[in-house]
Amino acid sequence: MNPQSVATELESLLRALGTVGGFAEGAILATAVLLAVVSVVPRLAANRRTMLGLMTAVLLAGELLLIWFHARLSGIAVVADPSGRVAGHLTVPLWIESEKLYVWALVVAVMGLLARERRDELAPGVGIAVAALTIGAVFWGRPFTEPLPSFLGQYLGYLQGMASGNAQIAQAAFENMEASRQYFYNSWYMWIHPPLLFLSYGAFTISFIATLLMLARRRSSYERLAYHWARLGYLPLTAGMLIGFPWAIAAWQGESWWWSGKVNMSIMMWLLYTAYLHGRLYLRHRRMWRWVALLSILSFVILLLTYLATYVVPGAHSYA
Repeated sequence: MNPQSVATELESLLRALGTVGGFAEGAILATAVLLAVVSVVPRLAANRRTMLGLMTAVLLAGELLLIWFHARLSGIAVVADPSGRVAGHLTVPLWIESEKLYVWALVVAVMGLLARERRDELAPGVGIAVAALTIGAVFWGRPFTEPLPSFLGQYLGYLQGMASGNAQIAQAAFENMEASRQYFYNSWYMWIHPPLLFLSYGAFTISFIATLLMLARRRSSYERLAYHWARLGYLPLTAGMLIGFPWAIAAWQGESWWWSGKVNMSIMMWLLYTAYLHGRLYLRHRRMWRWVALLSILSFVILLLTYLATYVVPGAHSYA
């Protein structure tokens, strides 16, 4: 492996993505703003589902561009030891770093389109949620023009270490990059755990919207709808967390990862959604529906804080 030639190929790929990505981000942002306007203006209500379909198509087109980028990146990003023996290629998942919010927006958009029960009533809330997540993905994540900053920073550092001519620096760079390849980027866990969580996040978002409708209109049908989507989200959330713990034990040996803010907030979120689903068993009790609604809203707030904790709370499961 020639570190300089790999770096040159990588820079060429990033330029190609940036050229197309600038137009992609502009189109995605414009569509998201239009979706937000259609979602809040009553006179445009007849166009909401069509606009959500257009937003979904645009997001899918952007996702195809990201798939192309990741496929090309996997062919370029190779990890080799100082002797030149190739340990393997890096296969970076499609739902990390700058692409997280984008995937969340896409999941909510698809679920909103697939919703059958009271989809017209859900449409404004779903449209606003998708627009907000998409705008956040473009301004905060910048997945097309500033992709995977942590990964690229680490990999370019690895290439610099390999090209340094210092055996100790090269060996340390290799060991660090190879550990990330085995236990993070190429791990089967990273291809199952995050997608399950984003499926749950999408379902919980629609459940939250239905809960707000229930509070605003005081109709039990919205409460049942919120329960339906929360139940749908609870299963992948539970499965994703159960898969996460064995991986954490193997990947973070020697670290006190169980004290991580992200890990503890995830457990708190799971407990709150468990309490919400359990609380529905007592809906016949007087005013119990208010406590159930409060648990639904609190659970979603903790979900948002759990996501933000990745970026602001230091710990093993954090970019902070």
